[in-house]
Amino acid sequence: MGHLTQKDVQRIIKLVEGWPEQKLTWPLLVEACKEKLDISRARQSLMKLPAVNMAMKNRKVALKAPIEKAGWVNDIQKANERIEELTKNNRKLKSALQDMHALFLTWQANADMYGVSQSMLEQPVSQLQKRT
Repeated sequence: MGHLTQKDVQRIIKLVEGWPEQKLTWPLLVEACKEKLDISRARQSLMKLPAVNMAMKNRKVALKAPIEKAGWVNDIQKANERIEELTKNNRKLKSALQDMHALFLTWQANADMYGVSQSMLEQPVSQLQKRT
């Protein structure tokens, strides 16, 4: 059991930062280092590494922080109102999409009938403005 290299320390920090479980303790970290990284060190040895110690503190704080997703509400009434509003908005958008699709089909038929090619339809607007 020699000294830990900088690479070993970085691997330990990466293990701590990606800790998947809610509970993180030094004994659990020591065991995980043995199993996953093949690094056998005592808790005291790991604690003396400032970067590992800081990573442990930061990860513990992150694990204890409440998990709230952006846009989520705690009040069920507000959640229901938001769902209702989003549902109405979704209906409006679906209706607008149907209208645009119908208009596209009309344009497509007219373009075909009047001999407008696909390359003509795909010309950037700036080129069309120069011609007129």
